[in-house]
Amino acid sequence: MSTPDINAELHRRLHELAEQVATLHWDLGGLTFEMAIRDHFRLDVLIRKAAELQEADAELGEVERLLAESDEGITGACRSCGAPHSRGAAYCWRCGQPLMLQAQASLLGAAIAPPRGGAE
Repeated sequence: MSTPDINAELHRRLHELAEQVATLHWDLGGLTFEMAIRDHFRLDVLIRKAAELQEADAELGEVERLLAESDEGITGACRSCGAPHSRGAAYCWRCGQPLMLQAQASLLGAAIAPPRGGAE
């Protein structure tokens, strides 16, 4: 996929996520209000909705970072979950797996590995 295609997809996802985050904010506020006027709070429901909002907001933030750095290029995708990540990201925004350590471990392994077929 070329850079213009990736940027177009990122812009599409940005608008989709921005709308989703706004809707989730609205829904969470309305849900809290309805619970308050009935004086019956269901924390499990509020926590579940807040977690959904937090996940969408995290993805929105990462897409915004990817677009801001698009002139330098997108680094890649997380090996664990496939989520895109921007250059310099240390951890995956979605699953929390370390990204930099994957690269460092492979570089370290290459530096430590003894040369093959050398004289002994």
